[in-house]
Amino acid sequence: MASKQAIASAGGPTKPAPTAAPSPKPGIVETVRGFFEDVRSEMKKVSWPTYDELKSLTILVLWSLLISGIVLGVFDFIFNNFMGLILRLG
Repeated sequence: MASKQAIASAGGPTKPAPTAAPSPKPGIVETVRGFFEDVRSEMKKVSWPTYDELKSLTILVLWSLLISGIVLGVFDFIFNNFMGLILRLG
């Protein structure tokens, strides 16, 4: 008897624990319903910005787009003229 206990405690052969029978897969309706319940639950946890924060951040994004558009337009104009000059000379 002691040898069986020694084998089991030393990592020897042991019986696997019985597992419960797998539950049936939920249907599409239950899956979609569960998804939207989870979405609703998570949306309640969101920290929404105030109106003033939203307004100032929107203005910041619009100014950033305007400035980056101008910078890219200037670079495009410069490189376009530079390539035109190279092609005319070649």
